[in-house]
Amino acid sequence: MNNLSSIESNQPICSFLHLGDIHLGYRQYKLMEREKDFYRSLRDICRVGAIEKKVDFVLIAGDLFNVRAISPQTYNEAVFVFSELKKAGIPVIAIEGNHDFKETGNFSSLRGSWFEALAQNELIYFLYPEYKDSEIALKPLIFNQKFLGGGYLDLPIGSKTIRIIGSKWQGFNAGKSLEMFAESIKQIPSPPADFSVFMFHAGGEDYLPVSRGGVSNADFQCLNGVVDYVALGHIHEHYVIKNEAGQDFIFNPGSTEANSMAEIDIKRGGLLVSVNSEKKINYELLTNYKQRKFIKLPDFKANKFPTQLHLNEFILERTKSELLLANELLSNLEDNKPIVQINIIGQADFVRSNEELNNLKQSIEEVGALYCQVKWDLETQVIVTDQKINIQDCRYEIERQILEGIIGNDSSIDASEEFAELMIRTKDSILKGVEDRELLEALEQH
Repeated sequence: MNNLSSIESNQPICSFLHLGDIHLGYRQYKLMEREKDFYRSLRDICRVGAIEKKVDFVLIAGDLFNVRAISPQTYNEAVFVFSELKKAGIPVIAIEGNHDFKETGNFSSLRGSWFEALAQNELIYFLYPEYKDSEIALKPLIFNQKFLGGGYLDLPIGSKTIRIIGSKWQGFNAGKSLEMFAESIKQIPSPPADFSVFMFHAGGEDYLPVSRGGVSNADFQCLNGVVDYVALGHIHEHYVIKNEAGQDFIFNPGSTEANSMAEIDIKRGGLLVSVNSEKKINYELLTNYKQRKFIKLPDFKANKFPTQLHLNEFILERTKSELLLANELLSNLEDNKPIVQINIIGQADFVRSNEELNNLKQSIEEVGALYCQVKWDLETQVIVTDQKINIQDCRYEIERQILEGIIGNDSSIDASEEFAELMIRTKDSILKGVEDRELLEALEQH
């Protein structure tokens, strides 16, 4: 009898795939191939981590789309993936993130949302709590009957009930809203669930400062004992936060594709989760699905080369060998061409030519890269001189560095240098009184 009880306690009561930050529709580097990559990653991780594993459900914890106003093609991509899951009998439960949240705080905005459209077509359960007298009102969705218009879903898995509660995007109020959610969850009518999940799009303080909308570990603890699993999105790196008892409690899978060069070396993917009858959580970070390969070569020091031509030739040959190895591993498939980052550092003994840098970029793309990003970071030097300091140059450099630092924290913007320069030029044009039409024409050229 004891052996039978032990066996039963180890049996999973549910299994699920936890995803976030998919960013469908993101045309990174203005490349259609990159837009396709974000779709392929979602399609393949759902096939590998959900359909093949026969999970009970899939969670999408925000930022399914890269922007609120998506293209018809992007919507069709979501429909295709969720239709495959529906055919396999796997329900999808989703919340919005900061990239794709609705324009109004009402349940059904005047313009509607693509999440609502997916729910109306019974492809997802869209969790979106209402507010009544400044308090959160958690109305239920009804399994296989109601896909829209509720803040939680009681999902039957065999003889068990899995309760999934969702939050809308809270922004800078994320931490403060958690206590309200905890109280609202406690008020959900009985019977209690066998396992409960709270879906929330926000970053933990170790990955996003509280001053920028992150949530402190202390604020998260009000959910301890109220729910069993906190499913996060928002931060593109995988991490897990423990509760006060030292148990894994708060889970973030990370993005499914690299949204910038900064993300190529971090852990990210999808979380394959199973839960036994004692509510023990086992999880695995899935990365074995289709993703574009990124190659970031070691820094090249400019002062080691007499001319830019010598520098270019050395970098090109070094990159060729990396691409040759990568293409052999990737079976030379066209849609597997890697993305390459070249970083040159230091002051050179020759005059730097942007035209030659562009030639280097094109040469690397011709020999097998889908896209090549060439950056040249000048080392900061203190120069002693009798000449007067050019105040305008100093102001420009200070503004550029500050803007690059701010923009660099946004994972959706990869070309921080170009973006910062464009912002400075736009500001200067406004101060000079440039007409709106001229300003718009100048911006469109970029």
